[in-house]
Amino acid sequence: MENYVKVSKEVFAPIAELVRIGLFRDEKDALTGIIREQARNKIRYYDWKVSELERKYRVDFREFKRLIEGREGEEVYEEWDDFIQWESYEEARRYWTEVGVRV
Repeated sequence: MENYVKVSKEVFAPIAELVRIGLFRDEKDALTGIIREQARNKIRYYDWKVSELERKYRVDFREFKRLIEGREGEEVYEEWDDFIQWESYEEARRYWTEVGVRV
């Protein structure tokens, strides 16, 4: 049994138009394609953000995490801020990768 969702005409019309002009086979294909494209865009964005931090610190996230958590003595707040941000980028990238695969 399939699940259904009520969609207003205002939301559905642009999707139906994409099907009408031949960009997609049907509405389900259109929604799936749109979600996959969104996932690809998000993954590219987080790849870019991660690569910025990899260039800055010249290590991957796993190594950076090991260095940050293993450091004794004075904390470097900029590094901790980057660590928190980097970790969120890694988690977001994993999430969007899973979304792209599930759709």
